[in-house]
Amino acid sequence: MRITLHWHTVIRLSFCYVLGFFASNWTFAEKSRIAFILAEKEYKTAITLPAFFEAELKPLGFSASYVTAPAGGTERDDLKGVEAALDKADLLFVSVRRRAPKESQMKAIRKWVMAGKPVIGIRTANHAFHLRGKPSPKGHALWEEWDAKVFGGNYSGHHGNKMKTWFQMEPTAKGHPILNGLQTSTEIRSGGSLYKVLPLTKTTQVLAMGRAEGEEQKEPVAWTNKLTTGNRVFFTSLGQIDDFEKAEFRILLINAIHWALKRKPPGKLQKTVPKKESRLPQLKTNEELELELVLREPEIANPLYLNFDEKGRLWVVEYRQYPWPAGLRMVTHDKVYRNVYEPPYPPPPPHAPDSPFRGKDRISIHEDTDGDGSFDEHKVFLDGLNLATAALPGRGGVFVLNPPYLLFYADKDKDDRPDSLTPRILLSGFGLEDSHSIANNLRWGPDGWIYATHGSTVTANVILHGPDNKPIPGFKPIHRMGQFAWRYHPETHRFEIFAEGGGNAFGVEIDSKGRVFSGHNGGNTRGFHYVQGGYYRKTFGKHGNLSNPYAFGHFPAMAHPKAKRFTHTFEIYEDTALPKRYHGKLFATAPILCHVVASHINPHGSTFRTEDIDHPIHVGEDPKDRWFSPVDIQTGPDGNLYVADFHARQVAHYIAYSKGLTDSDLGRVYRLKAKGSSTFRLGKPFAEESLLETALRHPNRWHRETALRLLGDQKNSQWIPLLRKTLREESGQAALQALWAIKLCGGFGQEVALENLNHPNAHVRRWTVRLLGDQGEVSPGTAKALIKLAKNEPDAETRSQLAATARRLPPKDALPILGQLGKDEEDHRDPHLPLMIWWGFEEHANDHASILNHFNKPENWNQGTKANGVSPQENLMRRWALSGQQKDLIACASLLELAPNKEQTSFLMKGFEKAFEGSSLPPFPEKLVLALAKTRGNGDLILKIRRQDKAATTMAIEELKGQKASLALRIQITRALGDVGENKAIPILLQIARKGKPLSLSQEALLGLQKFPDPEIAKAIIRDFGTFPKELQQGALHLLASRSSWALTLVEAFASGDIAKEAIDSETLARMRLHKSSSLKDKMNKIFGSVPIRSETDLDKELARYQSIASSGGGNPKMGESLYFGKAGCSSCHTLFDKGGRIGPDLTSYDRSDLDAFLLAIVRPNAEIREGFEHNLLTTKDGRILSGFKVEENPRIVILRGLDGQDHVVPRDQIANLTPMARSLMPEGLLSSLQEGELRHLFAYLASTTPPK
Repeated sequence: MRITLHWHTVIRLSFCYVLGFFASNWTFAEKSRIAFILAEKEYKTAITLPAFFEAELKPLGFSASYVTAPAGGTERDDLKGVEAALDKADLLFVSVRRRAPKESQMKAIRKWVMAGKPVIGIRTANHAFHLRGKPSPKGHALWEEWDAKVFGGNYSGHHGNKMKTWFQMEPTAKGHPILNGLQTSTEIRSGGSLYKVLPLTKTTQVLAMGRAEGEEQKEPVAWTNKLTTGNRVFFTSLGQIDDFEKAEFRILLINAIHWALKRKPPGKLQKTVPKKESRLPQLKTNEELELELVLREPEIANPLYLNFDEKGRLWVVEYRQYPWPAGLRMVTHDKVYRNVYEPPYPPPPPHAPDSPFRGKDRISIHEDTDGDGSFDEHKVFLDGLNLATAALPGRGGVFVLNPPYLLFYADKDKDDRPDSLTPRILLSGFGLEDSHSIANNLRWGPDGWIYATHGSTVTANVILHGPDNKPIPGFKPIHRMGQFAWRYHPETHRFEIFAEGGGNAFGVEIDSKGRVFSGHNGGNTRGFHYVQGGYYRKTFGKHGNLSNPYAFGHFPAMAHPKAKRFTHTFEIYEDTALPKRYHGKLFATAPILCHVVASHINPHGSTFRTEDIDHPIHVGEDPKDRWFSPVDIQTGPDGNLYVADFHARQVAHYIAYSKGLTDSDLGRVYRLKAKGSSTFRLGKPFAEESLLETALRHPNRWHRETALRLLGDQKNSQWIPLLRKTLREESGQAALQALWAIKLCGGFGQEVALENLNHPNAHVRRWTVRLLGDQGEVSPGTAKALIKLAKNEPDAETRSQLAATARRLPPKDALPILGQLGKDEEDHRDPHLPLMIWWGFEEHANDHASILNHFNKPENWNQGTKANGVSPQENLMRRWALSGQQKDLIACASLLELAPNKEQTSFLMKGFEKAFEGSSLPPFPEKLVLALAKTRGNGDLILKIRRQDKAATTMAIEELKGQKASLALRIQITRALGDVGENKAIPILLQIARKGKPLSLSQEALLGLQKFPDPEIAKAIIRDFGTFPKELQQGALHLLASRSSWALTLVEAFASGDIAKEAIDSETLARMRLHKSSSLKDKMNKIFGSVPIRSETDLDKELARYQSIASSGGGNPKMGESLYFGKAGCSSCHTLFDKGGRIGPDLTSYDRSDLDAFLLAIVRPNAEIREGFEHNLLTTKDGRILSGFKVEENPRIVILRGLDGQDHVVPRDQIANLTPMARSLMPEGLLSSLQEGELRHLFAYLASTTPPK
């Protein structure tokens, strides 16, 4: 019953709010169908028009079908499905630019017009079928008179793209139904260039006129045309991306569609969001807590970021411009939400009121003037910002993060207004591709740096600017693709990547010990603990590789029991106002799940693990409550927690981007407090006489942090002697505060460092080590003290910081520190330390002499710490070999010579072999050849195969025939023979594949055979296909699909019945269609039919059917489990409750109760592809086509994992093209084979929160 009710709740939400079936005074007429032909790339109407339809027309009962064509290639003139679309349509809507459809397609379009049926055109549609005098391709047709004959236009070009344009409804047309609800006296800024269309034919009626900046001649931008055949025709040259953001344009388009269909134009927009006067969400808290609304619209809207100043006032960054930057024209848009704009960036502020770059974002300040707990005074510090994400007071002004810029607005007179609207530009180059991921969240670090994060689907090319606001000459941009934590020092003007990787990093938390954290947009964690210089997991295929190809590993998120995704920002509560059980706990916002979660955060070696306690804020069952979207949480001066509610029904990309689920007028801020607690006045904790005491000893972390920031503002060196005295005498938190204060007041140096490397407080020692690293060099005495500390330090976090600092020091100081770390068994098991130590060595790997001299000492060689089971020496061997430079290969030889015994030599050879996995070997310097000749064992054989040694190849083939060698060695031999393309190995590889045992060896043989362009391989595989074990048949089909000639042989086998066509999966079929062979495609179409085009309407009907079945309940989860692992086939790709495949995402952590999103992912898997599982298409230079998702890449190879779960290792020099595909590995129609009762069982199992019994 519980599950049934929950599905009902989501169904009501889905239909009432997403599809918009709500009470209205509009009259619903008979359902009409619009056929959209979308074939232009410049204005992205393939994105804007479907979004417009979903938001404005679908709720009114309209349906749609879409005919599209690619921007380029041989199919750009093929309007596939247009005939079928027109057969079922009531209105033709054209957005096409210079295409020549097939003759049959053009015939259908002409037939439509001649039949007197309605036509609407937008923007480039007036030159839809005109190729500027060029002839149409053979079998295709033009309609060069289309503009004049159908629209009554005379398109001759357009005014300049950079000219500002406006449009206005034509006063003489007032009263025309299409102008219903529109003012004829108001001029509206247009989103793009003005088309030249005069003179129009006499049969037209102009409805709107436009003008371009500096031009006297106005041009019509919207009109109707009367044809002799009686058609209702409307055309508008508007239709830029920005035009769709304007209510007037949307109403014009809605009215035109109604008029064309002889309906009454409504003259207004649909609205699927709650109005400002709607009730507040019924939020719930635990018994000992209570929630107060402290801010709401109209005072604020879309709060993204909260911060309190020293007066106790709340600063709010209002993200009203979301999701599109003002003034930029979208050029491209991909399936992972990355947009490319023209221009790529807006200019820096200020923006004039009529500037296209002036945005809606603002920074507001809210004050409780009488201490009654209510913010009663509101002011705006700055508005007109364009995707601003943070505002941080300090250093005599406010730092504003407004990507692509980090700006500083001076406010020396403290009147809460910038001294100048022209800011100081500190940094530029933060990407804007995705407004969910742009640079964000400025927070003061205790060391005087400003810390922030950068999200996943944006790219940074950060540039430092000088006092003149110009880029510093000669400064090399710092490039990163994807997520990282960063910092900026306002006095020294240094920018650094603090740590790289993570989730979609959107939030920064710095706890009372100065540790840095951020959340995650994935499940099974609360986020990441960022250490200085750390590399963290990221979705490499989607967000790019780590900047260091020799990292050889990365840190995961903080360990956590399985949990639904996601918590993107959090606060570690270090105050006393909330009940004691919450002290020291982590409070995280979960915007998709509409709650705030509290978690334990406990040490886990040198990092942390978390475990949930409860949900201090959560929503009820009413769909309106699910507009609660917490996006930021901060501790206030009163010790209570303040939560920013962005207030949107859906913050996930696909649904929110299609309109109707966000509202730039809504937003709330809540206060979470102990039940019955009272508010208080802030007082004067930051007065000069109390400032230092507040900084050192106040029990509230916010007070200490704010006091430290003020000390940094003042830089009063007179405090230093008292602070040093405190540091010597104290051992608790006050000592750490004193160290930070000394640094902020300018008193930290070698003398202070030497005094505190042996401080009783481990955090003081750790921060002393960190501050020394930030200086980049140390004195000889300090270097010795650091080495001694590394040898004796008992604290794991401090040992981790020693490794981080070693990366920032010269090799002469760094390597002895690294040599002392990792000698304890505890360090070997630590989640971070082994990799931190390796990264320390890697930083200095180019200094061969220092590295080799270090490992020439037995005590250093036997250090023992292994990262992922690999020693630093083994990693160095791999790193030098991967670079391929002669000097590095000589260093490999020198390291081999230093190996003290055969066991250590064997370890080094593993690293060396790893470097050349998947490829043959380059020429080696003589020193390395001699060093390798001295090695013996299996590694020597594999290397000789890769060097294409004929004797070694013969020996290897005999090893495979004899079957005496270990399975591991036979797999290595099989892989190596395939990699080097040894033709003599083909017979034995076929024999191994056919045998099927051991399975892992047979799979490796199939992968190896794929690399030989021999037609006999396909014939042999097909001949013996029936004898292949079932587990290998899919892999065999993937092999045959990889080459055009093999695929043709396979199709002939399907035709002859040698192999049943049902044996092949849809993904492999799709890959076969990518080959360029026309005969292959023709034969495939005869056997399997052409690829069906599933219309939006068909998919919507399918989705609605499944929603109806799921909401009806009655399923048996246990029976559903059998279907999941059987007939439905879900388990072949997906894990649920620790069982299933590894090809797709683990479903355990997903919110499977969200029917709307979950069924969307099943019915339309290409709608939103989960990060980490983006489909890549790889074409090799010898014609193979492989597909899958990237699991690894380095300077030498790329590894793709296909649907069969096998990893394809491809050397980079063999890759012709590697392209991310806007398509999921999961095919459509997965549920079509299930009966209604089976579907109920499956849905019940998918909704289960625990494995059914």
